[in-house]
Amino acid sequence: MRGWRPVAWLAVLCLLMAACATPSRMPAAPETPSVREGGAGAADAGTGEAPAGATGTAGQGAAAPAATVSARQGAPPALLGRILFRGTSTLRTVVDGVTALSLDPRVDEVAVGSGDVLLSWQLDTHDARPYRDLLRTRGAEPAEVRTVLGSIQARFAAPPADQWEAWLEGVRGSHVTLVRRAEPTVILTYRAADGTLRLLAGEEAVVPDGPLWVRLAFDQEVDPASFAAWLADVEAQGEQPLIVTQEPGYRWAVELERAPACLTLDLRRVVAAGSGLPVARYPVTLRNEATLPYLERVSVDSGESEHLVTLPPEITEAWPSPDGDYIALRGRQSFQGEMRERRGGVVDLVRNQWLPLPLAAGSLRWAGGRLLNHPSAGEAAQAWEVWAPDAGERTAPPPFLTGAVPPTASFSPDGNRAAYLGGAEEDEPRGHGTSTAPLIVLDLTTGERQVAEAFVTAWPQGREALGPTAAWSPDGRRVAALDPMGPAGPSRLVIYDLERRGRQVVGEPVPVPATGARLAWSLDGRSLAVTAPGHTAWVIPLDGGPAIPIPDSGHGTAFWHGSGGRLLTARGPGEGVFVFDLADGSRFELGDGLPAGWDGDAVYVVRWPGTAARCGLR
Repeated sequence: MRGWRPVAWLAVLCLLMAACATPSRMPAAPETPSVREGGAGAADAGTGEAPAGATGTAGQGAAAPAATVSARQGAPPALLGRILFRGTSTLRTVVDGVTALSLDPRVDEVAVGSGDVLLSWQLDTHDARPYRDLLRTRGAEPAEVRTVLGSIQARFAAPPADQWEAWLEGVRGSHVTLVRRAEPTVILTYRAADGTLRLLAGEEAVVPDGPLWVRLAFDQEVDPASFAAWLADVEAQGEQPLIVTQEPGYRWAVELERAPACLTLDLRRVVAAGSGLPVARYPVTLRNEATLPYLERVSVDSGESEHLVTLPPEITEAWPSPDGDYIALRGRQSFQGEMRERRGGVVDLVRNQWLPLPLAAGSLRWAGGRLLNHPSAGEAAQAWEVWAPDAGERTAPPPFLTGAVPPTASFSPDGNRAAYLGGAEEDEPRGHGTSTAPLIVLDLTTGERQVAEAFVTAWPQGREALGPTAAWSPDGRRVAALDPMGPAGPSRLVIYDLERRGRQVVGEPVPVPATGARLAWSLDGRSLAVTAPGHTAWVIPLDGGPAIPIPDSGHGTAFWHGSGGRLLTARGPGEGVFVFDLADGSRFELGDGLPAGWDGDAVYVVRWPGTAARCGLR
């Protein structure tokens, strides 16, 4: 018989969880009185006799079906091990020893929390399928039963029963009783600058520069070893000694000499002393107010700078409005235990004020004096929304701005039309497995469509590889896009004239992939800048002149000066902002930060005091 190797059990569990990823729609069976192993009617793992009231797999009766009888002409395979995954409302991932347990052979009862429960039996066989009908339960019915290699797994959907049993008939040591217990909770408070205690209710908070004092009030006793490990992690993040004080009840006070730039308090590795269940609280990320980014206005002529407004942390994108009154910002935000690119808001440049917007920021576009947003993939809402920044509220979208308009769309300056690259047309092959994709211009008020067939080449990667957007000219009469000449570049510029309904190829190809690239028209409509993260930016004149490279410019965005002769860009994310002069190739270096647009002959730059700290959640 092969030996059970604990080092592989997590990999087995991950395989089983992947197999059970599709939710089942099976109705749960009515609860029946629980029976503990060894009591009246309990399963006898040695004889394989089912207790009265036990049920078979997925609603089958206690009698073994024909498939099971055939499989059991000899003795069933021996049990190598039992694996339990017990999810919670705030922790749905595999954490060894917390949500994922390899049950000791002597363990007959185990606590579970509020999430799905996945119980797996590893058998001494290469194929457990003939034995899946050995599964018996009492007190709850599995929502789904799967076999992967030599494992049988039963998934019990949340919320689980208060208590139930599961075992494999005739397999010694397979019985387990599962008891639902309350997960520990915690209330976090911190000391504000005025000495008052304030509740840490959400997943993010800004704390005063200076000493950091946090109280943790648990509702039940927690395991000392897991709490000590958590304290060590906090000390390592803060890079300074902790002062820890135990208070009456299940309360602790934790103090640091100075609040770090970024500190994540993830208590989901702290477990209850009795049940071993993790604390039911999403992580909270604390940031020192002295390290928050801010918007700065810098004169290109004199180099003088002006601090305008303090911003929220983790800003990654800046998009100035065409009228110069606002800058839309997008950034990373702690959300349900993850860092996501979903923070959104605008800076009111007239009032020097940050205006957070209650949206999950994804594709941000300015059009017609409004801010349009399409949430990123993975967000619950997947529809365009339109915001009036001056009022800070949603406005009704145009009647034909529906889910059919992809997040890669761009909008005419007046906001009445959308342009995007359509799906690949397989009936127009171009060789090498390629096809073509049309340019679609949609009138958002009437629904009328203007289609330029075979506008760009679509490579085998499909529609998602066609690049983020087409780009409208400032006068709204032309639309530009990049036509990929290969899956990773180069690309050539193509322009569609909406009045003449004609497609024009402009200039020679540039070494920039269409995937992830952006196009920006100069305000006079005479040139386009082509940028992509990690690639040199290029300027393509529309008069047929040679393309102009902008050395050391891999940031991925560029903003035109009103004259059309200068560009604001950067070497990379958060570093090396500069102004490039097309006339003589000179550069005006502006230091590290995020380029955010022009104000006459001055520029806007998002700055970070000292080193920009990024918080990551494990």
